[in-house]
Amino acid sequence: MQIFRCYHTVFSGLPTCSDKLYLFLFWALLTVFPFKAQAFTIDINVADGVGGQIISAPDDTECFQNCTILAFQQSRVSLFAIPERGYRFSGWDGACASTIGPLCTFEPSEDSKVTARFEKSKASLSPAKVLLLLHDAGGKYTVWNEFVKQHFNNRCPVIYGGVILEKDSYNSSNKVYCYRVRFGYYDLLNQSKLSSSEHVGEATSLLPDLSANDLGSEVQAAVLGILNRHSNLRLALVGQARAELAARSFLQTNTAGLTDLVGTFVLQPSGGYKSETEIVPTHEAKTEIYSLEAQPEQGGMISAALAQLTKSWWTAR
Repeated sequence: MQIFRCYHTVFSGLPTCSDKLYLFLFWALLTVFPFKAQAFTIDINVADGVGGQIISAPDDTECFQNCTILAFQQSRVSLFAIPERGYRFSGWDGACASTIGPLCTFEPSEDSKVTARFEKSKASLSPAKVLLLLHDAGGKYTVWNEFVKQHFNNRCPVIYGGVILEKDSYNSSNKVYCYRVRFGYYDLLNQSKLSSSEHVGEATSLLPDLSANDLGSEVQAAVLGILNRHSNLRLALVGQARAELAARSFLQTNTAGLTDLVGTFVLQPSGGYKSETEIVPTHEAKTEIYSLEAQPEQGGMISAALAQLTKSWWTAR
């Protein structure tokens, strides 16, 4: 009779039995009939239904005007605002209202709405040559300082979470714009216990131990940030060592199809140029990944390799 009363109490949601046997039975019931995580609905909309689309990760749901996705409690939802040609992303409303860049990530705790706004772009439709630099695991974005000093007069804007933190800079002799990714956007979300800005800055300057998809998402967000300034990109990537994982993951995203990908270089640890190439399918086409045995400070060697890209990409004025 006592056992029956205990079961009755458990099923009513009030496990008050103090006996160890009853507690054991209670946890056994939880094991056999586990509680399911609560699911929330997220209504996703493009303001006025024009100017772009929203893609959710990791399931790659495409919302051209509006859609609804399900997200479980304590899960992470990433949304990318992708503009159409001739438009630029202008901001978020709803659950992403406090996010500045084209990448919004949050953990839903209730049903919510998210709206992305796009506006006509004032950027020139002329092709813009853009070089995007990716640092290695265990390194900092400043590893490219010597290369930037040699070719971009010490100025190459940093992009973090899709937000370009500085004004544009380019090489006046070949009209190539330079940007570099500061990895750590997703890592910072996992570092909620770090309250010191000094420690947070240190943690986010490194390439974190995250999945290739997360790293690729950070590159994707960076490219979307660049597209807000230059709507017609002729893009080249240079990744140092294990940053190749981030580059490869980006090549599989929808955003890759919005750019003219002229090539991807992967820097290897020792000196000397290797002519080996690899054809990698992207979201809409194919691109070449070149292996280059150089370090970021070897600007001359990297420059010579870039000069071999399609239509003299690096040297043409």
